[in-house]
Amino acid sequence: MTTSNPFQRRAVAFHNEQMSAAATLLGIAQGLLADNQLHDSEIHFLNDWLCANETLSFGWPGNVILAKVREVLGDGIITDTERAHLVQVLEQLIGGALDDVADASRVTPMALDQVEMIDIAGRSFCLTGEFVFGPKQACEDAIERRGGTIASGVSKKVHYVVVGGLGSKEWKHGNFGTKIERAMQLKQDGAGLLVVHEDVWAASLV
Repeated sequence: MTTSNPFQRRAVAFHNEQMSAAATLLGIAQGLLADNQLHDSEIHFLNDWLCANETLSFGWPGNVILAKVREVLGDGIITDTERAHLVQVLEQLIGGALDDVADASRVTPMALDQVEMIDIAGRSFCLTGEFVFGPKQACEDAIERRGGTIASGVSKKVHYVVVGGLGSKEWKHGNFGTKIERAMQLKQDGAGLLVVHEDVWAASLV
């Protein structure tokens, strides 16, 4: 069915372009990891391709992949830790996570509190999902270095539940996952905790 509304036609065309680029990105990621290695030249190629296909950077998964690649290349030195985490991100993209996190990107904003910055010192954090920032241990270390504490589960004593930007398989088909569901229930009961996206948390790491 076609539409005579030019704005709707542009929106449909933009969406189709994004989906086509996402499919190409999936194929590129599969090719880059085919030999179980990720060389510096391949990371630079991926960066150049993402920059040339800017449509993909406006949505999932291109925005997350581009942000991670730029972080890795930011200081001109690609460390083994950065390489390993980028491999992990690409493996999640290949391993069926693309469909799962596409659902997550639509679902999770419904549960998020819209805040620009958060306090870290003296606050308790519970992390859920996978993080663009790095492995969960690296995220926990970053919080503890700034005077925050880590909680393994969600309770009234937790100040922030931080949702990782790479999503989680738990969230597809509307299932938020146990930590977010618990947080939402506590909020309904009057608890003062906040559910925030990784982007908000990362921006507060000063």
